[in-house]
Amino acid sequence: MATLGILGAGLLGFFLEPELRYGLTGQEPVRATVAATPTPSELTPIPVAQNYDYSKIQPNQLPDKVTLKSEAAALAPGETESLPLKAGTKVKPLRIEGSYLCFSVLGAAEGKIAVDKTDLVAQLLANPPPAPTPVPVEPTPPVVAKVDPVPAPEPEVVTPVPTPDPAPVPDPAPATPATASLSPEDVVKIMQESIRTAQVKEFTFDQVLGWKATENEVVDGETYQTGLAAYKAETIFGVKNIQAKALIKDGKVIRWIWPTSGLEIQ
Repeated sequence: MATLGILGAGLLGFFLEPELRYGLTGQEPVRATVAATPTPSELTPIPVAQNYDYSKIQPNQLPDKVTLKSEAAALAPGETESLPLKAGTKVKPLRIEGSYLCFSVLGAAEGKIAVDKTDLVAQLLANPPPAPTPVPVEPTPPVVAKVDPVPAPEPEVVTPVPTPDPAPVPDPAPATPATASLSPEDVVKIMQESIRTAQVKEFTFDQVLGWKATENEVVDGETYQTGLAAYKAETIFGVKNIQAKALIKDGKVIRWIWPTSGLEIQ
């Protein structure tokens, strides 16, 4: 019983001590405080990416399609009227020039629009592009030390010995088709074979209306024999007659290009 009495007096003193202290000394009892837990809205937001450096993106790093966020226009080869494109149109990105994206639509028509007027950056942020294709570095040619020429010795006096008559030189072999200039007929046959074997996908052999051999032309420092193929195609402006130029060398079509822009036809 004595133990229970002591324990009860201790508990009573613990709870009444602040009030007794105020009555005896006039000091306010110290109250323990608990810091409030901040709500989610009071927490510092996690920063997210706002910008993306696309100035060094190469063509092979671009996605297959991008969506226009504003109106744009595209121009087909051989046409003078631009095709208006609405926001939301999907186009194929070709390359980046400064802050602009060059794109194509309907196969041949090309246009240009500011990068931030498309969803290109959003796509690159969601799916980072592959590493750029490394540019081959030309090897530095070795430095050759300059050596002064050694003076030639004085020629000896030699009595000439009569030589027999030279053997007859055979006539040169005729030039092969790979090096000879092709006739207009050969140029047409080479162009026809190129289209039959589907070297390009822009048009087929059945679409061609006519073939024509044209003059030699220098492209990127190389001389080519050229020819034109006129074909009929459905364009954004209706059915049109379009020309494609073949660059021929070594007896075969090296590539097909648009006659006006010089761009390669795929």
